[in-house]
Amino acid sequence: MKLVTLFAMLLFPIMIMAQYDSFSIRVSGSNTNHSATFYKDKLLCGLDFARFSMNAEISEEEYEPDGYLTSNSSDGGISINVFMPRIGYRMPANSMGRVNTYNQIEGYLIIPMVTGKGELEDAVDEVDEEIEDALSLFGIKISHAIEYEFSEQLSLTASVGLNLIFWDFSTKSTNQSSYYMGNGNYYNVTETSKQELSVNLGYTYTMLALHYQLKN
Repeated sequence: MKLVTLFAMLLFPIMIMAQYDSFSIRVSGSNTNHSATFYKDKLLCGLDFARFSMNAEISEEEYEPDGYLTSNSSDGGISINVFMPRIGYRMPANSMGRVNTYNQIEGYLIIPMVTGKGELEDAVDEVDEEIEDALSLFGIKISHAIEYEFSEQLSLTASVGLNLIFWDFSTKSTNQSSYYMGNGNYYNVTETSKQELSVNLGYTYTMLALHYQLKN
C-alpha cells in the first residue's frame, strides 16, 4: 500500500517532466540539496532524493580459565530513503529587456522509507510505520524570482522566498487490565491514550539557479 501511495504521488510530476520545455539547476540556496526543477508552461515540478544508512558490527570474545574461547558476532543496519516530490505554479510578473520577474508557489512532501537488515531487521519492521510517520512532513514555498537572460537558451534566476514547514504526529495506545472483585468475579478496564503533536516552522531563503530554455 505504501508503494502504491508513493507511486501515485510521483506519477503526475514524472508525466510533466517527460514533456518539459525548460529546466533549472540550483547552484546556491538555503541548503546543499542542489536539485533540478522542470517547467511545462506555468507548471513546475521536481523530485529530490536523500539517503541515510548506518551499519554496525559487534564481535565478542570470552576466554575461560581452561583456555576455551567463546566468540560471538552480530551485525545489523538501518537505512532511510527520503523522496521529496515537488509541484508548483509560476506566474509571470513584470519584464523589461532581458529582465523577467515571476511570483511562484510550490508545495512539497517528504516521504521516508525505512528498512533494516541483519539483527535490526525485525526490530525495524515492528516500528517502521511509527518512524515513517515521525519523519513525514509537507511544506509550501512562496517566492519572487528575478531572471536575467544571457541568451534565448540560458538565463540566471535569483529568488527570495518564504519556506513554511508543517509537521503533525500522533500516537494511540490501548491497554486492557483485569481486576478480581471476589467470589470468582472479574471486571475488565480498557484504557486508551492518544498523543498529538503539531509543529510549524517558517524561514526566509534565497536561491540562485541556472535556467535552460528548450523551446521558444
